[in-house]
Amino acid sequence: MEEQHDLAKWLAGEMTKSELEAFEKSADFETYKKIKEVSSELEVSEFDTETMYQNIISHKKKKKVVRLQDLWFMKVAAVLVVALGMLLLVKPYIPNTEYASAGEKNTFLLPDGSEIVLNSGSKIQYKKWNWENERSLDLEGEAYFKVAKGEKFTVKTDQGTVTVVGTQFNIKSRGKNFEVECYEGKVKVAFAKKSVFLTKGQNVVVQNNRKVEAIPLSNSQPAWMGNEIKFNNNSLEEVIEELEMQYNIDIKNSVKSSQSFTGTLPLKDLDAALKIISKTHHLNYKKTNKEIILAPK
Repeated sequence: MEEQHDLAKWLAGEMTKSELEAFEKSADFETYKKIKEVSSELEVSEFDTETMYQNIISHKKKKKVVRLQDLWFMKVAAVLVVALGMLLLVKPYIPNTEYASAGEKNTFLLPDGSEIVLNSGSKIQYKKWNWENERSLDLEGEAYFKVAKGEKFTVKTDQGTVTVVGTQFNIKSRGKNFEVECYEGKVKVAFAKKSVFLTKGQNVVVQNNRKVEAIPLSNSQPAWMGNEIKFNNNSLEEVIEELEMQYNIDIKNSVKSSQSFTGTLPLKDLDAALKIISKTHHLNYKKTNKEIILAPK
């Protein structure tokens, strides 16, 4: 009932700013959005007050008066009924979407039992209803995959695709950076009209469609799952963006640095991470109530 109440308030434009922000982050928002677009095309005839008045005059025995606000409510109720009906019809065919907001992680299972852990600021879409015929996912951001034994599917990103069979691996696709790490089994990675096969303990890092040297894997899982952020020859701007994403903070930076950063930063100690970055790029940092300010020494 609460979900229908929220939907009714949204359709009527009566949500507060905070309610709207929370509603837009809900799992079914994309479905409601599509329904609203379709239902907006439905034409509801305007109420003719003059005709109603004449009918009342010609039927004096009828004492019931229809108020305009009641008709408005009936219109909203009619649209809501249509919208809920359409929801039941189209929802099974709309792609499932999983999110991990800034500073959070999200773990879920695919229809075949494969487990996926989404890192902060990431999103995955897939068709649950047609999974057996279309085993593919669209990834934005970073995710760790533990594929069920014998199962096979493809992960698509803006920078490349990864085809897997019963394995464990990590994919990161942010901006022009594309990284794949294999922790078990074998994966095929395709990018920029090239393809490579990775086995356990191997990884590949692609920047601007060009393969670059990567930090060798030394653990049995991605760094971020062990509360560290790993960087491979990343710019200061990319490091700052990742820190903002992982810690859910705002960093103000006016420094232009051509120096790149390779190494790891802690995910549970912001001050330690800022000290490492400041030392590497010769900066000072200042924390305020709203943001962190980086400035040259």
